[in-house]
Amino acid sequence: VPANIDDSTSQGVTVMMATIKEPESYEEALASEHAEQWRQAMDDEMASLAANGTWTLKEVPSGLKPIPVKWVYKVKRDSAGNIERFKARLVAKGFKQREGIDYGEVFAPVGKFSTFRTLMAVVAAQDLELHHLDIKTAFLYGELQETVFIEQPLGYEEGGPDMACHLQKAIYGLKQAPRVWYEKLHKQLQDYGFKASTADPSLYYFHGEKDGKPYSIYVLVYVDDILIVSKDKAAVEDVKQHLTEPFDARDLGEAQHYLGIKITRDRGSGTLWLSQELMATELVAKYGLEDGKTKAVPLSPAIKLTKDEGETLDKERYPYSQLVGSLMYLSVSTRPDIAYTVGALARYMSCPTTVHWIAAKGVLRYLAGTTNYRLKFGGSSMELVGYCDADYAGDLDTRRSTTGYVFIMNGAAISWQSKRQPTVAASTTEAEYMAAAAAVKEGLWLRKLLADFGISITTVSILADNQSAIKLLRNAISSLRSKHID
Repeated sequence: VPANIDDSTSQGVTVMMATIKEPESYEEALASEHAEQWRQAMDDEMASLAANGTWTLKEVPSGLKPIPVKWVYKVKRDSAGNIERFKARLVAKGFKQREGIDYGEVFAPVGKFSTFRTLMAVVAAQDLELHHLDIKTAFLYGELQETVFIEQPLGYEEGGPDMACHLQKAIYGLKQAPRVWYEKLHKQLQDYGFKASTADPSLYYFHGEKDGKPYSIYVLVYVDDILIVSKDKAAVEDVKQHLTEPFDARDLGEAQHYLGIKITRDRGSGTLWLSQELMATELVAKYGLEDGKTKAVPLSPAIKLTKDEGETLDKERYPYSQLVGSLMYLSVSTRPDIAYTVGALARYMSCPTTVHWIAAKGVLRYLAGTTNYRLKFGGSSMELVGYCDADYAGDLDTRRSTTGYVFIMNGAAISWQSKRQPTVAASTTEAEYMAAAAAVKEGLWLRKLLADFGISITTVSILADNQSAIKLLRNAISSLRSKHID
C-alpha cells in the first residue's frame, strides 16, 4: 500500500495501515523511499543524546576497544494501526561487554501483566482517572558508574579514527541500562512520597489527604511507559508535572493503548475493556490466513502433541519460534483462551516438526474467527475468586501433568497460568493437588497486591473439581496416593 504523507503531524507522517519495511541497517535506511524520514529520526535521536550529555568525545585509551553500536529503526503506530512516526535508536552491542569491567548489577523489575489487569479492574470499579506518560529516550537518563567507551554512530563521526564516545549516561543495548534507568526513576518517585509495592516493585502508591479527605495515587511502570491512576484528576496532573520536569516525556492523556493493549472505557456504565484485536489481525494476515477457514477451538482435545511425530521442520523456511513467541505475548496479555495451547507449542521451540507447525497455524485460524475477543471489567463483584485444574500425564513425552488456574475479579480474568508441572504426578489426586498449591500461591500474592490498593481480602475462594484432592486438602489422609506428600 503506498504511503500517504501528511505534513500536519510532528514528523510529517500519517499513513493509514501502510506497509513500510523497517530498515535493517544504516545503508538500507538511506536507500529506502523514506530516507528523509529515517534521517530526520536519526537527527532527533542525536539531538536527544547531545541535550542529555550522554557522552564526551575522547581519544580511546591504549588497550581499550570501544563497544560497537548500530542504528535500529522502528515504525511507531497508534491504537488504530496508523503510522504515528518514524523512530531511530542508537543501540550498543551489549553482548561485547565484559562482566565486572563494563558492567556489574543488571537486574531491573518491570510491571507484571497480572498487576496491570488488577489495576484495570480497580479503575473500572472505582471510576478512577487513568492517564499515560511515555518517557522519551528513558535509558539515556541513567548515570553510569563504570568507564565505558562506544564507537561513534555511523553517519555522525567527528574527529579522527582514534576518537570514541566516553559514556556519561547509559544508552540502549548496554546490559546495565535498564537498572540505572530504574534507579533514576525510583528516586524521582520516592522524592514525591511514593512507596514501591512489596508485591510488585514496579507498582508505586501514595496515600495522602486533601481538604480533609483521603486520596490515593498509583503509578505502574513498564520501563518507559507509565500509567498514573487516581480519583483526583488534579493529583494526576501534579504527578505528571513532577515527572516531566526532570524527564522529557510525552503526555498521552487518558490511556488508550498500553504495551500493545487497547484500553476502551465506558465510564457511564463503569466498564473497561482490554483487547489486542489489531495485533491478532496483523498476525493472522502475516501468515496469510485472513481468508482461511476458522476453527472453533485453538487445539482439538483429540490432538496430543509429541516431540517425534511428523518431519523435522525447516526453521529457515517456517519461522516457528517467531510465531509461537507472538502467540505467547497474546496469551499472557489478554487471551487466556489460548494459554494452554501456546504453552504446549512452546515445549518444541528447539526441535519443531511439521505437526507442530500445523498446530500453531491452527491457533491462527482460531484467532481469525475471534479477533474481537476481549476482557471486560465492570458491573461485577470485587470479590476475588480462583479456579484451578490439571490434566493427568498430559505431556506424552515426559508424563508430566499441566497445571491451570485463573483468578477473576470485577467480571474478568486478572491472572492465569497454564504450565507443565515440574515433577511427574503418580495419580490424578497428586496432579490436582499440585495445581491447587500453585493456585494458592498466586492467591496469596494477589491478596497482598490488593492490600496496596486498599482492598482487604481475608479469604480467597479457590474452586477445584477433584474430590480426592479436595479431601486431601481438608484432611491429612494417609493413603497410597498421598503418603509421599508432606
